[in-house]
Amino acid sequence: MRRRTWLRGLTLAVLAPAGDTLLAPGASAATDLQGIDVGTTQAGIDFALARAQGQQFAIVKSGGCQLAEGPYTSPYYTRQVQGARAAGLRLGHYWLSGDYQTPTAAADYFVDHLHDYRQGDVLALDVEVLDDSTRLWDDTQVATWFWRVRERVGAFVPWFYIGAANLRAGNWPRTIASGAHLWVAAYGPNDGTRHDDPELGGKYPDWAVHQYTSAGSAGGVPAVDLNLARASAFDIVEDGGDPPGDGLPKTTTEEDGVPGPVMWMRTQNWLRIESGYTGPIDGVPGVNTYAALQRNMRDHWGYTGPIDGVPGTYTWMAVQRLAAAWGYTGPVDGVMGPNSWRGFARFINQDSWD
Repeated sequence: MRRRTWLRGLTLAVLAPAGDTLLAPGASAATDLQGIDVGTTQAGIDFALARAQGQQFAIVKSGGCQLAEGPYTSPYYTRQVQGARAAGLRLGHYWLSGDYQTPTAAADYFVDHLHDYRQGDVLALDVEVLDDSTRLWDDTQVATWFWRVRERVGAFVPWFYIGAANLRAGNWPRTIASGAHLWVAAYGPNDGTRHDDPELGGKYPDWAVHQYTSAGSAGGVPAVDLNLARASAFDIVEDGGDPPGDGLPKTTTEEDGVPGPVMWMRTQNWLRIESGYTGPIDGVPGVNTYAALQRNMRDHWGYTGPIDGVPGTYTWMAVQRLAAAWGYTGPVDGVMGPNSWRGFARFINQDSWD
């Protein structure tokens, strides 16, 4: 999905018609949806006509942070939201990532400037390198954006847009754990004809939305991206809840004894619920994560040191005491090894703490 900025002619969109003659392979007219994404170059789109032509939903560009001038709201965003809503289309709002805001600041700007957002609307992040940006957002940045949006709005429908080649070039465990539905761009002949499903290279469990051509037309506009969306793409990712996983995958640390991002994401979520942790669920432990861990260890596992976010021998001794309750049989010496981590992981992989 090629998009240019509102200063340089940005585009975006999603979704489409049931029963359309351009259904991608495997599409079911009864359940799958097709549609368009709209930005500045689709300023004159007639949404009622687009719906009459079979489009079922539209994702509208809200803005981005890929310009050196700073974050912005797209000039036609409000008008396009109103037009798509009036036409009865399913609606989404998307944000273009870039170098000129942190993911948390970008998520806050995005949420603060949403127009007529209603639960069930898609909230999408478009990850590309365009205009003044020089680097693709990585897994941690993408996941941080989604977790911050979820923190701000509660349960929502998250879409992660990326080109198939860029998806295959990276690893996305944090983004997968955030619950984001994959919206992948993979074109065939780019003439609107049918072609194979996108190749994900094993980097995502599956795609929810496939942008299969940038040479479509809809609503009187001759250059529009066309997309096939599975019905599950509109599933809401629920907010909160007490299970330590909260929708996160189990950590393999329970088997291999090697702590990694998934283990720390589950730990951060546990500490969020139990011990006042307020940072991102990104699998990257820092001072706030460790301070919350120390608070929990003080309250339950005999830690007597300072709550300073700098873990040392006494912090890890307390963690080993917790691990011992989950099958760890080694010494309580504050030296975390594979067996210590396996015991801790058995605890953190629970579906509940009852």
